[in-house]
Amino acid sequence: MKNKQDNNLQQERKSRLDLYKRSTFRKRSEKPQQGLKTTLRVIKYLNYEKKVIIVVIILILLSIIFSLGGEQVKRILLDDFIKQGISEGFALYVLYLAILYLLEIITTYGSSFLMIGITQRTLKTMRRNIFVKLQNLAVSFFDRNRDGDLMTRITSDVDNISSTMTQSFISFITSTMTLILTISVMFWMSWKLSLIACVTIPILYIAAKKVTDVSRKRFRQMRYERGALNGFVAEQINGAKVIQSFCQEQEIINEFKIESTRVKKITINALAWGSLMMPVVGFLNRLRYIIIITAGVILAINGDPSATIGTIAVFLTLADRFGGQINNLANLYVDIQNALSGAERIFEIIDDQTIIRDKENAFELTNVSGHVELRNVTFGYLEDTVVLKNVSIDAKPGMKIALVGHTGAGKTTIINLITRFYDVNEGEILIDGINIKDVTQKSLLDHIGIVLQDTHLFSDTIMENVRFGKLDATDEEVIQACKLAKCHDFIMKLPDKYNTRLTPNGSNLSYGQRQLLSIARTILKNPDILILDEATSSVDTITEMTIQQALKNLIKDKTTFIIAHRLSTIREADLIIVLENGKIIEQGTHEELLEHKGIYWRLHNAKDADALKEFDLISA
Repeated sequence: MKNKQDNNLQQERKSRLDLYKRSTFRKRSEKPQQGLKTTLRVIKYLNYEKKVIIVVIILILLSIIFSLGGEQVKRILLDDFIKQGISEGFALYVLYLAILYLLEIITTYGSSFLMIGITQRTLKTMRRNIFVKLQNLAVSFFDRNRDGDLMTRITSDVDNISSTMTQSFISFITSTMTLILTISVMFWMSWKLSLIACVTIPILYIAAKKVTDVSRKRFRQMRYERGALNGFVAEQINGAKVIQSFCQEQEIINEFKIESTRVKKITINALAWGSLMMPVVGFLNRLRYIIIITAGVILAINGDPSATIGTIAVFLTLADRFGGQINNLANLYVDIQNALSGAERIFEIIDDQTIIRDKENAFELTNVSGHVELRNVTFGYLEDTVVLKNVSIDAKPGMKIALVGHTGAGKTTIINLITRFYDVNEGEILIDGINIKDVTQKSLLDHIGIVLQDTHLFSDTIMENVRFGKLDATDEEVIQACKLAKCHDFIMKLPDKYNTRLTPNGSNLSYGQRQLLSIARTILKNPDILILDEATSSVDTITEMTIQQALKNLIKDKTTFIIAHRLSTIREADLIIVLENGKIIEQGTHEELLEHKGIYWRLHNAKDADALKEFDLISA
């Protein structure tokens, strides 16, 4: 029996790890964008930098010309002055050589400096596009994708593109131009030696193509797995208190080891393939070197006029440079593949179509009285799963609607549909008789206020956190909202009062204080329709009474949907809706449902806390 339980536990852990690695992006990645398409999209971001890029290319070209010019001066020094001896022109040629090398250094630095500016401006645009897209994506997008993986894309993947653009762009242009000019000079010096030097190029191309094709796939897989690992870590950090309260630290460590080992193996595999390019190219370069020396000696012995000592010496330098540039391009190709795999992941966010779009003729929702209707609504988060089945609710203006049901019954889904975070599959939702699909989503949400259990506060002052409910509110309006929310008194006791800066998510405040600030923010917004996910967290009696009084001030004269967790709250509702498996099984007032003697009657009279827990209720 114990072995069976252990096997089930192991299977459950494996399923959880699989979930960490699953996302919309992961499914899409099975058919990745072609490298050329992604490259062109990255280049498109450089359109605004055309003039500066032209200057960079000119500087790179000048740098190469100065470098190759130095080689020609060196050939003259070797061929002419060794035969003639040191003469008056010798010092002048040495000066020419020094000037050319100095100009090479200056132009190289200039191109690098300009490229840094190009890169940072381009990435600023890319980051802005990603962030704007994230702000416009539907809530369902964030429900499906893990925070850690998204953060990896926005930070790590963008930074990887940054380093590649800054370093690799110049190197790529330099190597390509150097390669072309070097080959041209080599053929000008000796076409025979040049043809011999090119004999290894077909072999190099075949080897490079094989290595890069495989390494590209490995790098793409590596980045997805790293994103999954970051998502896992972010989830464990956010759930640290829960993990410790259940003494599950060792279990989480074991799961991390499994995932970390997987990432390690995939990373080693990717880097091994990536690093294979250098020894392959290096071997072929050395082979070319041997061939050139052998051919040069043979040509010199046979009296070929192009095979002088100076020519062969410079030719070997050029051939070495030729091989070095091919080696650089090979290494750059691997780096670029790594960056492009990150770019693909970034463009997946930008291209994502998980957006609730307004109709072409959508209009602004105005003068709302708060009459909310759900008519025969059916909905599922996935195509083959139905969460709500033929649900109808009629909430008259100012009514308090309590939603009751076990976890997964559909309470939160109803809220998601009223706010149009998701669109219904069947049926319709009306506000004051108007289908919410016919109005702009912004104007819809302007009339809806939401207070959730998990209050989100920003790393800013208390004043600005509350003002988030109405950005043009005056300080006096913010303070008045805080007074109605019963949080003014505790704020005034803080050292900096309303200018007190909160730590991330308001962790320097108590749970009750964070709840009160959230209520104040919604009071300031003054919406016509309210959605309240009643808190279940335990607070002291005085704080509980304060929160309840603040909520009464908030919901006064407003149509309110409450995901209820307290029997006392449910009793005060104008309409109680009991949900089970996505269907409404009971609805009515407190008195009507008690007379009906159904599920609500059993819950109301339950003396066993476990019976209440099944429906996410507490007796208070």
